[in-house]
Amino acid sequence: MKEQEQLEALLPSRVITDIERINMPYLGYHLLRERMTSTLLGESEQAILHWLGKDIGRQIPIQSAAGLVLPFIRLGLGQLDVLEERERHYRYRLTHTIFSYMPPERMLRSLALECGIIAGAVNRWQGREAEVRMELEEKGSVLISLAV
Repeated sequence: MKEQEQLEALLPSRVITDIERINMPYLGYHLLRERMTSTLLGESEQAILHWLGKDIGRQIPIQSAAGLVLPFIRLGLGQLDVLEERERHYRYRLTHTIFSYMPPERMLRSLALECGIIAGAVNRWQGREAEVRMELEEKGSVLISLAV
Protein backbone atom coordinates (compact mmCIF):
# COMPACT_ATOMS: atom_id res chain seq x y z
CA MET A 1 0.00 0.00 0.00
CA LYS A 2 1.41 3.36 -1.01
CA GLU A 3 1.88 5.85 1.82
CA GLN A 4 0.00 8.53 -0.12
CA GLU A 5 -3.12 6.38 0.01
CA GLN A 6 -3.06 6.35 3.82
CA LEU A 7 -3.64 10.08 4.08
CA GLU A 8 -6.14 10.23 1.23
CA ALA A 9 -8.61 8.76 3.70
CA LEU A 10 -8.29 12.06 5.57
CA LEU A 11 -7.78 14.68 2.84
CA PRO A 12 -8.08 14.89 -0.97
CA SER A 13 -4.84 13.89 -2.72
CA ARG A 14 -4.47 17.27 -4.49
CA VAL A 15 -4.65 19.08 -1.17
CA ILE A 16 -2.03 16.78 0.36
CA THR A 17 0.35 17.25 -2.57
CA ASP A 18 0.00 21.04 -2.60
CA ILE A 19 0.27 21.51 1.16
CA GLU A 20 3.31 19.25 1.48
CA ARG A 21 5.15 21.65 -0.85
CA ILE A 22 4.57 24.60 1.49
CA ASN A 23 7.30 25.41 3.97
CA MET A 24 5.53 27.07 6.90
CA PRO A 25 6.65 28.09 10.37
CA TYR A 26 5.45 25.75 13.10
CA LEU A 27 4.49 28.57 15.47
CA GLY A 28 0.87 28.83 14.29
CA TYR A 29 0.30 25.12 14.76
CA HIS A 30 1.83 25.28 18.22
CA LEU A 31 -0.45 28.20 19.10
CA LEU A 32 -3.51 26.20 18.00
CA ARG A 33 -2.43 23.18 20.03
CA GLU A 34 -1.49 25.10 23.15
CA ARG A 35 -4.07 27.83 23.41
CA MET A 36 -7.10 27.13 21.29
CA THR A 37 -7.72 23.50 22.15
CA SER A 38 -7.23 24.20 25.82
CA THR A 39 -9.56 27.21 25.72
CA LEU A 40 -12.24 25.58 23.59
CA LEU A 41 -12.24 22.16 25.23
CA GLY A 42 -11.42 23.07 28.83
CA GLU A 43 -11.38 20.20 31.30
CA SER A 44 -12.62 17.79 28.60
CA GLU A 45 -9.64 18.51 26.34
CA GLN A 46 -7.80 15.23 26.92
CA ALA A 47 -10.89 13.02 26.46
CA ILE A 48 -12.09 14.89 23.37
CA LEU A 49 -8.66 14.91 21.71
CA HIS A 50 -8.30 11.17 22.38
CA TRP A 51 -11.75 10.48 20.89
CA LEU A 52 -10.98 12.68 17.86
CA GLY A 53 -7.60 11.00 17.43
CA LYS A 54 -9.19 7.53 17.45
CA ASP A 55 -11.66 8.65 14.80
CA ILE A 56 -8.82 9.95 12.62
CA GLY A 57 -6.67 6.87 13.27
CA ARG A 58 -9.43 4.48 12.22
CA GLN A 59 -9.36 6.12 8.78
CA ILE A 60 -5.63 5.51 8.27
CA PRO A 61 -5.04 2.02 6.85
CA ILE A 62 -1.96 0.27 8.24
CA GLN A 63 -0.63 -3.25 7.76
CA SER A 64 1.92 -3.28 10.59
CA ALA A 65 2.94 -1.49 13.76
CA ALA A 66 5.34 0.61 11.68
CA GLY A 67 2.57 1.67 9.32
CA LEU A 68 2.04 4.98 11.14
CA VAL A 69 5.66 6.15 11.05
CA LEU A 70 5.45 7.97 7.72
CA PRO A 71 1.94 9.44 8.25
CA PHE A 72 3.10 10.92 11.57
CA ILE A 73 6.06 12.57 9.85
CA ARG A 74 3.97 13.85 6.95
CA LEU A 75 1.30 15.25 9.27
CA GLY A 76 3.93 17.02 11.38
CA LEU A 77 3.02 15.02 14.49
CA GLY A 78 6.59 13.95 15.19
CA GLN A 79 8.96 11.05 14.76
CA LEU A 80 7.22 7.82 15.74
CA ASP A 81 9.49 4.82 16.35
CA VAL A 82 8.38 1.26 17.05
CA LEU A 83 10.25 0.08 20.14
CA GLU A 84 8.50 -3.20 20.81
CA GLU A 85 6.08 -5.37 18.89
CA ARG A 86 4.64 -8.44 20.58
CA GLU A 87 1.38 -10.25 20.15
CA ARG A 88 -1.32 -7.85 21.37
CA HIS A 89 1.22 -5.33 22.69
CA TYR A 90 3.01 -2.45 20.95
CA ARG A 91 5.33 0.21 22.31
CA TYR A 92 6.28 3.41 20.52
CA ARG A 93 8.46 6.44 21.19
CA LEU A 94 7.20 9.76 19.88
CA THR A 95 9.61 12.67 19.65
CA HIS A 96 9.19 16.18 18.33
CA THR A 97 11.29 19.31 18.76
CA ILE A 98 8.19 21.22 19.93
CA PHE A 99 7.77 18.85 22.91
CA SER A 100 10.71 20.46 24.71
CA TYR A 101 8.71 23.71 24.81
CA MET A 102 5.64 22.10 26.36
CA PRO A 103 5.19 21.73 30.12
CA PRO A 104 4.64 18.09 31.19
CA GLU A 105 1.01 18.67 32.19
CA ARG A 106 0.26 20.12 28.72
CA MET A 107 1.94 17.18 27.01
CA LEU A 108 -0.20 14.70 28.92
CA ARG A 109 -3.38 16.50 27.85
CA SER A 110 -2.47 17.66 24.36
CA LEU A 111 -0.79 14.48 23.12
CA ALA A 112 -3.99 12.55 23.75
CA LEU A 113 -4.67 13.30 20.06
CA GLU A 114 -1.57 11.40 18.93
CA CYS A 115 -2.32 8.53 21.33
CA GLY A 116 -5.83 8.34 19.95
CA ILE A 117 -4.59 8.26 16.35
CA ILE A 118 -2.31 5.33 17.15
CA ALA A 119 -5.06 3.51 19.06
CA GLY A 120 -7.58 4.04 16.26
CA ALA A 121 -5.23 2.83 13.51
CA VAL A 122 -4.20 -0.24 15.52
CA ASN A 123 -7.88 -0.91 16.29
CA ARG A 124 -8.67 -0.91 12.57
CA TRP A 125 -5.64 -3.06 11.72
CA GLN A 126 -6.11 -5.61 14.52
CA GLY A 127 -9.92 -5.56 14.64
CA ARG A 128 -9.83 -5.06 18.42
CA GLU A 129 -10.02 -2.04 20.68
CA ALA A 130 -6.62 -0.83 21.79
CA GLU A 131 -5.98 0.45 25.30
CA VAL A 132 -3.33 3.13 25.16
CA ARG A 133 -1.05 4.50 27.88
CA MET A 134 1.37 7.40 27.56
CA GLU A 135 4.29 8.19 29.82
CA LEU A 136 6.67 11.11 29.64
CA GLU A 137 10.24 10.16 29.00
CA GLU A 138 13.02 12.67 28.64
CA LYS A 139 12.35 16.23 27.48
CA GLY A 140 10.95 16.06 23.97
CA SER A 141 9.96 12.39 24.06
CA VAL A 142 7.02 10.24 25.18
CA LEU A 143 6.49 6.49 25.34
CA ILE A 144 3.17 5.17 24.09
CA SER A 145 2.11 1.61 24.96
CA LEU A 146 -0.86 -0.22 23.47
CA ALA A 147 -2.57 -3.41 24.54
CA VAL A 148 -5.10 -4.91 22.11
